Amino acid sequence: MLIIFGFLISPIYAAVSDVQITPSNPKVGDTITITGMANPNEDINCQAWFEVNPIVSYPYYGYLMYGVDIPTPPNTFKVIGENVRDISVSVNMGAWITIDATANSNGVATVSKSNVPAGTYDMKIGGKIKNQSKPVKLKIIASTTIKADENGNFKYSYKTNNIPEGTTVYLSIGGVNKEIIIKGDTPAPPVMPVVNNINDTDNEPPKITILSPNQGTYNISNLNYEILIDDNSNYTVDIYINNNKLTYSKNGNRYTGTINLIENKNIFKITAKDSYNNENTKTIYLDYIIPKQGAPISENKSPISENKSPISENNSTPENNSPISENNSIKKPSTTPNIIYGTVIKKIGNASLIINDETEISTDGDISINKVELPNTTMAYLISPKDAEFSKPLILKIKIDTTKDKILRMIYYDEKSKVWTTIPYTYNNNTITSKITKSGYYALKEETAVKNNKSPIEQIISIVKIIINVIKHFIGKF
Repeated sequence: MLIIFGFLISPIYAAVSDVQITPSNPKVGDTITITGMANPNEDINCQAWFEVNPIVSYPYYGYLMYGVDIPTPPNTFKVIGENVRDISVSVNMGAWITIDATANSNGVATVSKSNVPAGTYDMKIGGKIKNQSKPVKLKIIASTTIKADENGNFKYSYKTNNIPEGTTVYLSIGGVNKEIIIKGDTPAPPVMPVVNNINDTDNEPPKITILSPNQGTYNISNLNYEILIDDNSNYTVDIYINNNKLTYSKNGNRYTGTINLIENKNIFKITAKDSYNNENTKTIYLDYIIPKQGAPISENKSPISENKSPISENNSTPENNSPISENNSIKKPSTTPNIIYGTVIKKIGNASLIINDETEISTDGDISINKVELPNTTMAYLISPKDAEFSKPLILKIKIDTTKDKILRMIYYDEKSKVWTTIPYTYNNNTITSKITKSGYYALKEETAVKNNKSPIEQIISIVKIIINVIKHFIGKF
């Protein structure tokens, strides 16, 4: 059972102090106890809220909660949906009682009810999605009032079995604010970045290094290119200009050839795919401006304007044609911005990582993605370099074939707090998409949530299509 509590915050708070939460690092299913001090016999206003990502099956979304404990009134229960067309909340009180609301122009819908009778209920939250390309978020807020004893001590307890792993619960106890993250069964990942080559499988895509040309604007139409490809297994390479495949000369891992530019923007793309189907695609953009009559033409084929001279994934440049190291990356001074020029797509197994043009990395090193194995997860990946933040979100796409009785969750391991936290995602055409702003471990989990022989989404659709019309006349009793 889950006891949800809180209150509509009063402008005057009780004199609350010494608030303690045990256990300090609760897991799903733990009973959390909150204790503290207030004035003797004082009423203490309390509020708790948390945010969840619902099940999505376009155009519907939904969320199920079983065995929810509602405390004795006064209480308030509120659900806010974001990126929705509407929202319905149904509670099984012997019969399904439903309240619903239509979203405003910003896609925000709110339902709220005060003085709900005390009891243990099953709840269904559902509706229709506004924008398929954005995640749907549900904020669940609940409230109550507790009383301190004659010595000013107070105590309150609740269980967390209905709060997903990685969820942050925000508490306000008489105006004292606390945050707790609910842990689950996913273990902490390795402290040091570890690449798991299961059964001698290569879990990293080939590395592409463009020695020339540099991304920028040119006043000549004919350019030479030179590219390095590195991988631990056999691989194939395709090189394109404006979607036309180019021929090249190969010497070891070095590929050379000629590009003929057309006026204005040109797309130069290199794709390398290894024997384990890991794939890396790097795209840079070359603008060609026809020089005006009498204007000088560059002889060294350098761009007349450019962002930076790319050499490796992070575009660092060697000095005086110095030899390239084994990983083809030259360490840059820490004062030099680490910026990716061009678009990079790295594919490994079911995952693709898209790096947008002019993404700045807060640390030295290249962006990479490796598949790792972590217990109690469906898929897990390590995105490097360590402790990096990205100026533009990376796009992580994971293809997954799942059944309707599964709840999908994306989680991220926060190194500072040492816990997994949930992150939002969209789900479309069997593909989960998340925006990545920090390096680290990311994992996908599948959880089963079936009751009454119906999948969650079947129950949700029944809320939207059937239940509202059948039991609206009960709303006044809720």
